[in-house]
Amino acid sequence: MIKTLVVLLSLLSSVSSFGQERTGQVDLFCGAELSYNDTDFLRLYNVLVNITPGMKWNVGSGWQLSGQLSCSVVNYGYEKKYNHLRLGIVALSKELELGKDQHLKFTGGLFNRERYGVDARWMMPVNSWLMLQARAGLTSSWWCSTNEQTFEGKKWTPTAIAGANVWIDKWATEVRLSCGRYINEDYGVEGEVYCHFKHCSIGAFAQYHELYYSSCVKSTYRYTGGFKVVTMLPPYKKSDKKFSVRPASNFRLTYNAQSDGYSMKMYHTDPEENERDYQTNVRWGTGLYR
Repeated sequence: MIKTLVVLLSLLSSVSSFGQERTGQVDLFCGAELSYNDTDFLRLYNVLVNITPGMKWNVGSGWQLSGQLSCSVVNYGYEKKYNHLRLGIVALSKELELGKDQHLKFTGGLFNRERYGVDARWMMPVNSWLMLQARAGLTSSWWCSTNEQTFEGKKWTPTAIAGANVWIDKWATEVRLSCGRYINEDYGVEGEVYCHFKHCSIGAFAQYHELYYSSCVKSTYRYTGGFKVVTMLPPYKKSDKKFSVRPASNFRLTYNAQSDGYSMKMYHTDPEENERDYQTNVRWGTGLYR
């Protein structure tokens, strides 16, 4: 699997490409994560707070190497394995354009949600108000900390999501509709509406999915919904320096009602991935204001 990934990424280097950052630029950044739930009858909430230092290195020609560590500073109710220093993401990506409107990004490595493998994304603006997009991946389970390392590699799970985005320029509002197969082998449909402000995006979402069953989890609801708030953090403009130290690019808040914690879950390939920034350098919607 690793040899196949190396060959694929090497072939991509010959295709027309570009990078969002200055060639050779290295960014060091640090953020924080807060997780909580009310599923434990012993306390009101289970709480987990992580500090997440990371880095991005723009190698050039559309190549980027990114990494992230995770260290818990508060853990009430979550598994003890989270108390150790953990490897979060180590990924090598290649971004390129095919023609004027075909935007592609291929990524391989260790992703979040304890997945590793390969991921491909495609975005195509049809016009000023409509964009089509899709992604596909093949991943397996992994875990790496200062206490233990596990790479299962026995079961590879294919995932695929396709959808469309509609941009309403008058109100800087974006409507998204997508459907697909997720990392826990479940299927679902999701609708989202985001209102984009200068440095903040506020959105609501609704999901319809099949009931999830496992040895320890049984879904109660097919419908879930909630809201998301993505706030960009200063400095808002990308630095021209070869080396920069900054906070994480954004703070993201998600509230999901009736969630079972397993349905319609997907991994991130970028340490700073969020719903405001597109994962390719597409000049459409919020990508026009980068």
